Amino acid sequence: MVTVTIRVKFASEQRDRSYQILIRDGILEDLPLERFPLQNASSFFVLTDSNVARLYGAQLRAALSESKRRVELVSFPAGEQNKKAETAWHVASKLSKLGADRSSMIVALGGGVVGDLAGFVSSIYKRGIDYLQLPTTLLAQVDSSIGGKTGVNTSWGKNQLGTFHQPRGVLIDPRTLQTLPREEIINGLAEIIKCSIIADREMFDRISRLDKFDSAIPNELIVDACKIKAEVVSKDEVENNLRAILNFGHTVGHAIESASNYRLSHGKSVILGMIAESWIGLQLGILQRADFEEQSDLLQRVLRQFSVKTAFLNKRTLFRFVMADKKGAPSSIKMCLPSRLGAMYVNSEGSYKIPVSKEIFEASIDHLREVLASPR
Repeated sequence: MVTVTIRVKFASEQRDRSYQILIRDGILEDLPLERFPLQNASSFFVLTDSNVARLYGAQLRAALSESKRRVELVSFPAGEQNKKAETAWHVASKLSKLGADRSSMIVALGGGVVGDLAGFVSSIYKRGIDYLQLPTTLLAQVDSSIGGKTGVNTSWGKNQLGTFHQPRGVLIDPRTLQTLPREEIINGLAEIIKCSIIADREMFDRISRLDKFDSAIPNELIVDACKIKAEVVSKDEVENNLRAILNFGHTVGHAIESASNYRLSHGKSVILGMIAESWIGLQLGILQRADFEEQSDLLQRVLRQFSVKTAFLNKRTLFRFVMADKKGAPSSIKMCLPSRLGAMYVNSEGSYKIPVSKEIFEASIDHLREVLASPR
């Protein structure tokens, strides 16, 4: 089996934070630990949730034990509702009781909740220790495991407490997708579609030709999405400008996700967010109608796979969450919007962050309501 290697590169005058993403079917069964700078790791602490622990916890613990180092498994209850500061505190306390020190390494085994929480704890425990990402969901494999964004949710919004803390490496085993429910595939597919819209028209066309959306997502699409994200974050590690394009669909999407109290999944929320934000681009004259309609057709095909309660689309509530979002300026909404399929709009000043009025934002929610009300 061929291992695909993608490099995330960061220039640094101090510590080299660059790392590899390795993608291969069955990679969890034969960990290539020699590919990562682990020589200084005194012990491994596998952080996972209660679901993934049952599926892969023992297998990973056995594989890591071959390194002749101490391996401990630390788990917490599964679910987005547990991605919070209290869980981070619990995990850090557990690490302390087990004797984790500054040379210990956390291994994040699971989906985006596990990866974000593990990265956050790694960044603050003992003022920062190393961690590896071993994502087991499609969403985590193509998005959250790459780029070093960490965080926990709060009552006032998603990922409101967080840091930038790069992993020492990412190991992706597409075989783990075989154990995922269909809803989790939709979560990851949303991010794959987003990558194609912002950077690769040909990739968008390949997704459009898929007959169905299930665990048989081609590995090539996973690789392509990882390459796009790696290239973007390598050029803009802490989201000064370019990296913001990865937030397409997320300004509205995160607001919807928060307003639903996380009952609506991240992927479904981002699908809705991309529909709304592409409509905003059309209204601002940024996105041409032909590209808007082609994009909307694919997104609405995915939207037909699930139902959404319009109660989650209260304009006042959503506006409040948007203004509290980590990407929002104090007095305005800013979004990254596509100029065509495969490219994002950049203004005359070189910024990808485009001001959007409250009126147009609220009108986009009306558009979402119309889409959801139309016959499917």
